[in-house]
Amino acid sequence: MSTQKPIQTLRLDGGILCLDFANTVSNRMKPENHDYLSGYKDLLVWSGHAGALSPKTINTLERLAKGYPQKAAAVFNRSIQLRELIVRVLGRAMIQKQAAAEDMQLLNTFVAEAYANIEIGWQQSEERGVLHFNAPALELVNWLLVKSLTDLYTSERLRQVKQCPACGWLFLDKSRNGSRRWCNMATCGDVNKVQQWYQRKRKDQ
Repeated sequence: MSTQKPIQTLRLDGGILCLDFANTVSNRMKPENHDYLSGYKDLLVWSGHAGALSPKTINTLERLAKGYPQKAAAVFNRSIQLRELIVRVLGRAMIQKQAAAEDMQLLNTFVAEAYANIEIGWQQSEERGVLHFNAPALELVNWLLVKSLTDLYTSERLRQVKQCPACGWLFLDKSRNGSRRWCNMATCGDVNKVQQWYQRKRKDQ
């Protein structure tokens, strides 16, 4: 996998963590695309870029990955498996359908693993209880992604999930009338405008 494009340049247009993770492939509408993730270290860099993990936690996980490189590699492979599962499950949800039986089974396996490591605590600053995961483990990013996905999948926001017709990225349509079409008007929206202009120009010639 190529690492020519820095993860720090990756746009976060999804509107929620699990969708931003699904969008770590540059363009899902083309056979030739760029995957921003090539290993566990990239996963941690992305997690920092997306605001999922604090620098302190990232440093802890980096040390764990150096000490247990084979396990880190296995966790990364599971991360990619989870990413593609997110795309498939939400793709079905966008047409008001349940995912394939094998995908639901795999999703529930991820959910069971993640929620076996979750506990409730108290956040004094907000004066309320909060759910958080146990002491940092190499799987922490996956657990956070699973929680993000399950929160979305079991909420009204699931109806807001859309796929950009230009690049295939997933995003939450939070517009008032639900009319948002592109992941980002400044990129895919502009490309579409240019393509329409050229099509009109050819018809006029």
